[in-house]
Amino acid sequence: MQYQHGDLNIETLSLGELNTNCYLVWDSETQEAMIIDPADEGSFISEKILELKLKPKYIVLTHAHFDHILGLLEVKLNFDIPILMHEADNFLLESLPERAQHWLKRNTLPAPAAEQFINEPDQIAFGNFEFKILNTPGHTPGSICIYNQEIIFSGDTLFKNAIGRTDLSYSNPQAMRNSLQKIFELNKNLVIYPGHGEPTTIQTEKQDY
Repeated sequence: MQYQHGDLNIETLSLGELNTNCYLVWDSETQEAMIIDPADEGSFISEKILELKLKPKYIVLTHAHFDHILGLLEVKLNFDIPILMHEADNFLLESLPERAQHWLKRNTLPAPAAEQFINEPDQIAFGNFEFKILNTPGHTPGSICIYNQEIIFSGDTLFKNAIGRTDLSYSNPQAMRNSLQKIFELNKNLVIYPGHGEPTTIQTEKQDY
């Protein structure tokens, strides 16, 4: 599914057994792009990037749960671009093989290391666009959202009619409540592109909390 916000284009790829959203986000003028959460099927993601004639600049992780990074190694090898993530989720990145085996009974190679740890209020620029980082711990310690004046990529913090689970050993329900409040203080018209499911808006989701 493809969406457009002026010269900003978004290709949503729903991948893997958990239907995790990988986003290709690019400037139609320059074709420069960022890849958000290479969820699975790294070869498919890579083929789509070539098909769209994109020039990827970064791989950005909203968090490092296994279902969001299964395609990371292949995409990294194919394009040799830096991986950006919050340092607090590095333990999840480093334990990808064990977690994939536990949850999916699937053997995977280790994930490549992140080249850059990002943190609020860092910014990510490509083409004519600039995105801000919002720290949103709760689902995982290093969960982040990536946003500009029109859209926000919320990872597994906020979905359409739902929020991310906080019953995991490293999750934090109070931190999740604080993170949701931070998101709801942003422009209510922002379109939310979540880690799973369909887009929504801050205004729509705010009404439920």
